[in-house]
Amino acid sequence: MPSWKKAKRSLRRPFETGGFVLLKWIIPSLPRSVVVGLSKLAGRIVWLLPLREKQIGLKNIEAVFGDTKTAAEKRFILTTSFAAFTQTMLDVFWFSRNPEKRIPKYVEFSPGFEPFFRDQAHIGITAHFGSWEMIPQAMALRGADLASIAASIKNKQIDKLICQMREQTGQTIIPRKGALRTLVGRLRKKGKVGFALDQNTPERNGGIAIDFLGLPTPVSSAPAALAYRTGTELFFVFCIPLPRGKYRLYSKGTLQPPAYNKELNADAVAKELTQQIIDRVSGEIRNHPEFWLWSYRHWRRDPSKTYPPNYPEY
Repeated sequence: MPSWKKAKRSLRRPFETGGFVLLKWIIPSLPRSVVVGLSKLAGRIVWLLPLREKQIGLKNIEAVFGDTKTAAEKRFILTTSFAAFTQTMLDVFWFSRNPEKRIPKYVEFSPGFEPFFRDQAHIGITAHFGSWEMIPQAMALRGADLASIAASIKNKQIDKLICQMREQTGQTIIPRKGALRTLVGRLRKKGKVGFALDQNTPERNGGIAIDFLGLPTPVSSAPAALAYRTGTELFFVFCIPLPRGKYRLYSKGTLQPPAYNKELNADAVAKELTQQIIDRVSGEIRNHPEFWLWSYRHWRRDPSKTYPPNYPEY
């Protein structure tokens, strides 16, 4: 990185940290209705502005749904998606104050979670859908020995503050870099780990090419590889917003990996299992498309490959 960019970043970081600390103080003080109202307002405002995220979201929705959704339906999906994302981000701050009181008041569990709280290892699977941040916090508060994978933020002070906020209810945050050994150790001790498995992961970084919502893309093979090698059951869980600022956590069942067989090609098994996992995630996105994060570049072109006509180009 050029020296002038490093200097610029160094000058910017104190202001970033100060702004973050200010939000950490202000947002938890807001009434719940204000947090929800700000989130809905953000969804409407984003639709009116010529933002890159809006264009990415529209291209993704068009690629997946084409003519099966009307223009009004596509607008609803995208504006609601932006609102859900905004509320998720605001709630990282809002629930950091008195989480032991606020989470039980505003978060409900649907039936079907009993298996996850048993004394056995689990790999939790979700997506950037609804409030994915609430899932580990609420489950850890109920006693689950849960660790989540998170990418580190370049601003180390903000990264530390976010980790502290996320870990308040008992979950453990594991940095993505070098996490594999830690995860294997946790699973062998009957711990639980969580993944949001819907981001584009280049093959050079451990991604594996699969079909995602009808379009080819590489995603992380780590959950499938871990499940196969350790014999750990996969548990699917999602969280959707409800009226009056509440949330509902619900399970979409479990998936048992095939028994480990050293005679088989482990990469081929991981690929097949990853496809099964993504099919479950895709099904929930199609059920509630308005809660998924459409404004991310989920599908990225490789110049050496060919793609279907509806493949998005950002």
